[in-house]
Amino acid sequence: MLPKSIYSFLVFAVVIRAGEPAWKTKDATQWSREEAQQVLSNSPWVHMTEIQILRSLSESQMRDAGKMGMTHGVGLEALEPSIFLGTGTGKRLIKQPPARATLMVRWESAPVVRSAEMKTSDKRAPTWDGDYYAIAVYGVPGLEDQKTLPVELKKSAYLKRGTKDLKPAHVDLLFEDRLATVVYLFPRTQQITPADKKVWFVTQIGQLFLEQIFDLNEMQFQGKLEL
Repeated sequence: MLPKSIYSFLVFAVVIRAGEPAWKTKDATQWSREEAQQVLSNSPWVHMTEIQILRSLSESQMRDAGKMGMTHGVGLEALEPSIFLGTGTGKRLIKQPPARATLMVRWESAPVVRSAEMKTSDKRAPTWDGDYYAIAVYGVPGLEDQKTLPVELKKSAYLKRGTKDLKPAHVDLLFEDRLATVVYLFPRTQQITPADKKVWFVTQIGQLFLEQIFDLNEMQFQGKLEL
C-alpha cells in the first residue's frame, strides 16, 4: 500500500490535471479542431481587452503633436467615440455596440497559437517576414488603408516589462469587411524571459486606448514559455 503522503500527492496531481483544458494535456498535433479553437479564444495568449475612449485634443495640442492643425490624424479620420458608443451620424456607426467595447488581443507569434491557427485553418491569421514577437489587435473599425498609417500606429505602441520597454519595429494592417487587424511586430533582439513575469502591451489607435497584461507564468505549453 502506498504511504498516505504519496497517495495524497497523486490524488492532488490528478485533480489538477483534470482541471486543465484538454488541449493543454496533449501535443499540438493531437488537438481536435474544437480544442485548437479554445486556444484561439480562451487561453493565456488571447484576451478580450476593454477599450478606453480618450478625449479629443484641442487644435493647439494637435499642432504640437504634429497633426498640422487637422482634426484627426492621417488614416484615423473615422476612429471617433461614436464608432463604439453608438452616437453621432458617421456612416460607419455601429448601431448596437456591446455594453463594454472590447477588442481581441492575441499574441500571434507563440508557436501554440500558430499551431492552433493551422489546425482551424484560420483565414484571419496574419503572416509576416522576420523573427518578431507579434501581437495582433482584431476587429478595429474605422481605419483607412494609407501608407502613413503604420508609421503613425508604431509611435504609440510598446511592450512594458521589468527592464527596458520594447517598441515595435513594424506595424502591419489587414483589412476585411471594413474592419482592420493591426499587427505589431516587436524585435526579439531584446529577449523576454520568465524573469520578466508579466508584460504589458500598450497601444493607442486614434482616440482608442488599450492596455493588456500578459502573465508569462501562464503562457507556457508543455513546460516551455511560448512567445
